[in-house]
Parts: sequence; structure tokens; C-alpha cells
Amino acid sequence: MSGPGALPPIAPPLKAALRHLRSVRGRRPGAPCTDAAYAAWRDDIAAALDDLAEHLEQPEDRAMARAEAVAARAEAERLRA
Repeated sequence: MSGPGALPPIAPPLKAALRHLRSVRGRRPGAPCTDAAYAAWRDDIAAALDDLAEHLEQPEDRAMARAEAVAARAEAERLRA
């Protein structure tokens, strides 16, 4: 699909980061699960979001991904407390 309104292709590193985040989200522990298992998954989500942020072009998108990573880590810490 090409033409005046066509979107540019997604850069391979960004595509890989998006696939990784989708893969990690797909490994969400099912119920019932322990707080430790869920906290570990939230840490994995945070790492995937940090990786994604490195490949996003827009500063607002990078900031949002990093903020979500911080929130995921905070939730993991609350679960471990």
C-alpha cells in the first residue's frame, strides 16, 4: 500500500519492541495466581515498556511508556510489601 496517505513502514527495532511487549502481556498469570507471580510479571511489563520507549520517536509517547513502566514497578513493589 503506497500513495500520498500511506504510513511509513515501522522500523524493525520498534516492531521487535512492540512484539516483545505483546508477548509479555500474553504471559499474564491467570487466576488464581500469587502476588509474587503477578509482581514478577509487572516487572517484566516494565522492562518491556522501557525497551519500547527507547524506540519511540515522539517524546510524548516515550514519556507515556516510561510512566507506565514506573507505575508497573510501583505496583510490583506494593504487591511484594
